Amino acid sequence: MRKIFSIVFLLSIFSSCHLNGSSDKYSIQGTLKNHPAKSVLLEKLTLQKIVAVDSAKVDDKGGFKMEGITEKGFYRLKLDEKTFFLVLLEPAKYTVNIDLANQLDPCKIVGPADNDEFQTAMKKIGETQRELGNWRMTYQMLAQKGTSQDTLAFVQQQMQMAAMKMEQLVKDSSKVAKSPLVAMFYVTNVQIDQFPKENLAVLQRMEKEMPGSTYTKDYRDVYTKYEAQMKSQEGAKQAAESIAVGKAAPDIDLKDPNGKSIKLSSLKGKVVLLDFWASWCGPCRMEMPNVVAAYKKYKDKGFTVYSVSLDKDAAAWKNAITALGMVWENQVSDLKWWQSEAAVRYGIQGIPAAYLLDKNGIIVASNLRGEALDQKIAEVIK
Repeated sequence: MRKIFSIVFLLSIFSSCHLNGSSDKYSIQGTLKNHPAKSVLLEKLTLQKIVAVDSAKVDDKGGFKMEGITEKGFYRLKLDEKTFFLVLLEPAKYTVNIDLANQLDPCKIVGPADNDEFQTAMKKIGETQRELGNWRMTYQMLAQKGTSQDTLAFVQQQMQMAAMKMEQLVKDSSKVAKSPLVAMFYVTNVQIDQFPKENLAVLQRMEKEMPGSTYTKDYRDVYTKYEAQMKSQEGAKQAAESIAVGKAAPDIDLKDPNGKSIKLSSLKGKVVLLDFWASWCGPCRMEMPNVVAAYKKYKDKGFTVYSVSLDKDAAAWKNAITALGMVWENQVSDLKWWQSEAAVRYGIQGIPAAYLLDKNGIIVASNLRGEALDQKIAEVIK
């Protein structure tokens, strides 16, 4: 099965800080207290990966300094694998004071306005996520203890309210954010299919205000993939609605292993099992003996099989036909795997998949296996 593509921005799992300033390149002047790190690493965070950009040694007094030229975007100052602080970095001067003894506010950063907005956004998202997470943990704990349904219903209601609060925060804040990067941060903290319109609006804003940014390019790539998956799922849904019991089976015209075209419609007058399979599909191979047995039992009574392979390798396809004893003539494929024209037309999302057609080409059953298939053929062939 294909799954909805979703993006949860890498930033959403990280801790945060505070910033301000301006210059031709970024400059970070910092101090570090109550942590054994001998150096500080600067890493860039994108929608796809984390990339090291710069590093600085921490001197005997806890001081460190970095400066350079890099793209405006999301970065983190990393002390170790579990300790890091986020900044929205741009060409400007930053003052960073890190003190791990201060658990409530371990990192203070003075820098430009966009970063201030970003820090506020992370704080709001973090608080709302924690509230939702706490209610979920409470529900699981109470459910395991066998708490009354009334109490569980109350906690579930609180969970739903917290989830709605999160969704409303993302929806509203992405519209009013001054920085397009901050707007992107808001909408990418939830699955893209929850707010497709908001994601598109933010993407279009970034393409207008930050057309050359790699963040914009990556975001467009992500959204394009999402749109393609939605289109594919919608096509599968429409196919499922049109290919139902009682409806005429859409025609298929594909070639057999010898290059001869065989139309599904050419088999009208017979009861037909339209079977989607592939040589690489384990469940298909396990089910095939039942199909072979049905063919041998009913072939002289007006029954046949039309097998559509989702193979890519012609040799593997032909070898499987022989190995599995698939002796009927109607073996077809376009060797396009899941992009097979027939599979797309029928909205096939998993195999084996089969449709039983009566003598008029009307679908009378689907996905029957073993004894159930045998019984239905016997019923229809009379």
